Amino acid sequence: MEIKPALAEQARQLAQVEASQPFAAGWGENGFEGEIGLPCSVLLAAQEGSSVLGFICLRYAADTAEIVNLAVRADCLRRGIGRQLLQQVVLRAQQLGVREITLEVNEHNSAAICLYEQAGFKTLNRRKNFYVGADALLMGKTV
Repeated sequence: MEIKPALAEQARQLAQVEASQPFAAGWGENGFEGEIGLPCSVLLAAQEGSSVLGFICLRYAADTAEIVNLAVRADCLRRGIGRQLLQQVVLRAQQLGVREITLEVNEHNSAAICLYEQAGFKTLNRRKNFYVGADALLMGKTV
């Protein structure tokens, strides 16, 4: 498996990965097409050959950044792909001079919360009813 910057021609596969996860952001193919190449965005894809297994997207400005989307294909869970994507985007953020990374996660997404906590993210705040029927946890980490 390799982790590389996502390419425009992968937008459909990225959207399919996203659609396989109930808590993903729901960008769809057009959302990925719009995100790829933005100067303030890092969109990485985990790939085996030409197949996209997962992705992570980080937006940054000055010394702060936010992870805005992360998903791993449903049939590829429990292989450490999410952990590797998270590690790589944190490294990329550090290279860009980022000092603080935040994210929002559905309070019911226990797998993602566990992943983020293992990577050193702490819950900073709770946004009541941010999602339909659920709060969002605002998590952050100094890098």
